[in-house]
Amino acid sequence: MAKENLTVERWKTQFKETAQRLAVELLGEAKTKNTYGEATAYIRKISQQAYGDITNPEDKAGMAVNDAVCSLAIRKIHEEERSLPINKED
Repeated sequence: MAKENLTVERWKTQFKETAQRLAVELLGEAKTKNTYGEATAYIRKISQQAYGDITNPEDKAGMAVNDAVCSLAIRKIHEEERSLPINKED
């Protein structure tokens, strides 16, 4: 039973690390746009591409991964936006 728990934890960690890596990669690509708004729109466009044949197990899994990665990337970009200083006009 202890060995099984280690395997479950390994998969949990691997899924999390993979999602984080893909989100950072997507975020880097999105940030080649001119504004945060354009970057967010780009991520949302990628998110919308995740639709295929819902009866196909690979398509369904791809949609789930796409949704998770895009959601994580959007969350990261919003966190970054919120940390920007407020520009005060003189």
